[in-house]
Amino acid sequence: LTPDEGRLAVIAPRDLHRRLAARLDGVTAGAEPDLTRTVVLLDPRQAKGLEFDSVLVVEPGRYGTSDLYVALTRATQRLGVLHTGALPRALADAAG
Repeated sequence: LTPDEGRLAVIAPRDLHRRLAARLDGVTAGAEPDLTRTVVLLDPRQAKGLEFDSVLVVEPGRYGTSDLYVALTRATQRLGVLHTGALPRALADAAG
């Protein structure tokens, strides 16, 4: 992702943040991440009320309904889902 492609939010469960941050170049994370940076690592509660050009939702099966809704509705242009565990039923049905 380049700056002219907009900002990317990686929305992931808090316990995965350290491992993900180590693998993402130029990411900002933590209790008060710099939201002006190109790549931001957040949990769903931090993302509430914010919008990003692109969002990658990590392990959506680990979220409750409200947090899942928040995570899936932050993207204005592109949305991706990355999971190793089971998808929530609504996402699994949508994926076909």
